[in-house]
Amino acid sequence: MRLCLILFGLFAFLGTGKAASSIATINLEKVYNEYWKTGQENEIFKKKKDEALDKIKDRRDDLRKLGEALQRMIKALNDPNLSATERAKRQGQVQLKQREYSQLAEAIKAYENASRKELELEMRKASEEIMGEIQSVVAVKAKEKGYDLVIDKAGKSAAIAPIVVFSAEDNDLTTEVLKQLNLSDPKKGSGGDKK
Repeated sequence: MRLCLILFGLFAFLGTGKAASSIATINLEKVYNEYWKTGQENEIFKKKKDEALDKIKDRRDDLRKLGEALQRMIKALNDPNLSATERAKRQGQVQLKQREYSQLAEAIKAYENASRKELELEMRKASEEIMGEIQSVVAVKAKEKGYDLVIDKAGKSAAIAPIVVFSAEDNDLTTEVLKQLNLSDPKKGSGGDKK
């Protein structure tokens, strides 16, 4: 009886060893970076970012010109030949210009913050959609090959060390997943290599 229990335990242990062999790896960073949709989204993001930076630059130029005009007005206000009436009139104009300058500076800052947040949100949304597509293809490939678990071998732990220290290359789905994802690349036509 004792021998039967030992043999049963041994077979059960060996059975769990088989489950461990159903683990595959993938270099998720490579798949993400080399997926054609990622490049497309990066180009769209860069274009929107450049447009926002151009608008900010234009507004800062307007602010600089307004600041220069304000400095000239302040300098003219200090003219000793001005009458009290003219000085009071110009003082009011300077105060209006200072208020205009402050409002424009605040508007620029608000636009910068809003643009940054909007771009970050769009990039995060696009990244999540791309990762969803990648995960779908990984799931299909893993099921086709009989894997129960796929681990990202490019992932880093909190200590910046790789999470997967070793994996056999025949369990790596990176190339297959990339090939499947890039079949729909309009720049490649029928899914052939760009080379």
